[in-house]
Amino acid sequence: QWRDQVIEPLFESKPDHEIMYLFARKLGFGNELVKNYEMNGDEPLIEDILREINRGMWTVGYTGQSPERLKEHQQNWHTFSFENLRAQGGPADGDYYGLPWPCWGTPEFRHPGSPNLYDTSVPVMEGGMGFRARFGIERNGVNLLAEGSAPVGGDIDDGYPEFNDQLLKDLGWWDDLTAEEKEAAEGKNWKTDFSGGIQRVAIEHGCAPYGNAKARAVVWTFPDAVPKHREPLYTTRRDLVERYPTWDDFDSIMRLPTLYRTIQERDNSADYPIILTSGRLVEYEGGGEETRSMSWLAELQQEMFVEMNPADANDIGVRDGDDVWVEGAEGGRVKVKALVTPRVDRKVAFMPFHFGGIFQGENLHDRYPEGTAPYVQGEAANTATTYGYDPVTLMQETKCTI
Repeated sequence: QWRDQVIEPLFESKPDHEIMYLFARKLGFGNELVKNYEMNGDEPLIEDILREINRGMWTVGYTGQSPERLKEHQQNWHTFSFENLRAQGGPADGDYYGLPWPCWGTPEFRHPGSPNLYDTSVPVMEGGMGFRARFGIERNGVNLLAEGSAPVGGDIDDGYPEFNDQLLKDLGWWDDLTAEEKEAAEGKNWKTDFSGGIQRVAIEHGCAPYGNAKARAVVWTFPDAVPKHREPLYTTRRDLVERYPTWDDFDSIMRLPTLYRTIQERDNSADYPIILTSGRLVEYEGGGEETRSMSWLAELQQEMFVEMNPADANDIGVRDGDDVWVEGAEGGRVKVKALVTPRVDRKVAFMPFHFGGIFQGENLHDRYPEGTAPYVQGEAANTATTYGYDPVTLMQETKCTI
């Protein structure tokens, strides 16, 4: 979505893209980062950044959302339906608000965006599609393409692979390309033809450029082809480690060595006998810096806390409302209020993750510019959480530790 700047950044704040440029310049590749951008001092032109993003997004079919189209949506909010987010008349007629992914082809092709993924009940040019043919057309003799299912209104009413130059020729659609598009599309497929011609022709025949396949439940390219339980790296249940071990260490995931078995084989459970998890509160959002600065929301939860079971509290000698130290298995410590409650089980503790401004007992209030400190400050839960990364998404482990 497009927005207009309302005020200049306060204090020493700068726009994100200016910070990124200054950081790149400090590291020695500033000129390379901004070589395609018009610059206003140290600030790259945000429109040029989006144009470059689009040039790199052919692989997922998200290249149609130019700055001009998004600005057009913002300037014509009143023409978009609250029922289905589609513009009714006006310059953006037929577009879905924000051009949701996929928005195929060049901006000039005017694909309207796709409000619902994998919807075969509408034509591709109105946001329809099947599942992507991403994994070949067969495996172990089983057909992976759709059977008897395709987006309505297409010239092919069954499964088909992703589009490339040869498929257009085989279907007799090659001459639908312009001379310039033919030159660009020769030897290419829908995601490497930067003219957009292959995508345009496929869609004009009612076909999704990325093909029409079945969804797969067995993902043979993942570390586990089907989901299975693997005990967390840090756990008090050493019996489950033997039954459900984690993966071996990876020498390289996204170029970085990533540890699994090395960590899990260390038994920390005697020193850290309580399972620790973290999660959300209704009244706060994310790291909480904004919501804890909002007086009505800050009123609702004024202390960072740890929930602990009454039995654990009695064993340790803690009472509800006491200040307690919570130490994670890698030594990170947070000082928080004890909330003694049976809603967590014995040997389980819970902390919310919306707090900041206090670090391992030290109040950082004086680090904020005058008048900007949130109403509520507290320890960040992740100071006490531990290492761990999902090998597919690289998302960090914040839910399962001790």
